[in-house]
Amino acid sequence: MTFIGVLVATQWYHAHWLSALIYLIATLVVARLADYLLSRHGGGLTKVLHRDLNVAETTRLRMIRRLAVAAILFVGLALALVQFPQVGTLARSMLASAGITALVAGFAARSVLANIVSGIIIAFSQPVRIGDYISIDDTHGTVEEIGLTYTYIRTLDERRMIIPNELLTSKVIHNYSIVDPLSAVQVDLVVPVATDLDKVQKLALAEIGRVAPAVEGHLPAVEVVAVALDSVTVRLTVWLPDPTQRPRYVQALRLAVLQRLQTDGIVGTA
Repeated sequence: MTFIGVLVATQWYHAHWLSALIYLIATLVVARLADYLLSRHGGGLTKVLHRDLNVAETTRLRMIRRLAVAAILFVGLALALVQFPQVGTLARSMLASAGITALVAGFAARSVLANIVSGIIIAFSQPVRIGDYISIDDTHGTVEEIGLTYTYIRTLDERRMIIPNELLTSKVIHNYSIVDPLSAVQVDLVVPVATDLDKVQKLALAEIGRVAPAVEGHLPAVEVVAVALDSVTVRLTVWLPDPTQRPRYVQALRLAVLQRLQTDGIVGTA
């Protein structure tokens, strides 16, 4: 190879790498700028609306922000790769004999794509929103983040439960915040069948009034829900304005009513 040929080849090689590098740098800068603009003051929406964004708008905006950044990175990477003619040639030759590989890759990526689609559905249909207090499979917690593929929930004992979005859309979710945070708490107590139920009701209501906050228009209730040969199941129903306090009030009510019944000799002590 002559000296001129080597020089031309070297310049060609450097030119393509330089173009690809410029595209990559520009892509990172644009993606960073877009992420900053969309995250700062809700992408300017707070100024346009003259108010802070609510939880529904915040959830949708975060999903749009992630999709925008992902799209910018995808396009920028594609532009960088097409600077090399060999990439296109290699891609065509691989596609000619990659039917089985594509099928396997499709199956492998199915869960990822399903999670991304489910994340978009969650963000816009809003079965759960950032900050909502929910329960899934008897696990209670607050939604901290809804990502493209996973949703993060902080439980009451400060654990982080990470749920794939596809699984989240197929589960039955109890959302205590989406319409009205007011919700009922029910506690069951078992007393002997010969117990004076009127007295149990009176004592239980007194303890409920002492332990749980009063909610206007929603009176607490004490009712019999089951009767066996030697026992009666009594259910206490209390309304709470703060769903995050449900577990605490369940324990407090059960303990307070049980102690009161023991003090008055209605149930025995262990």
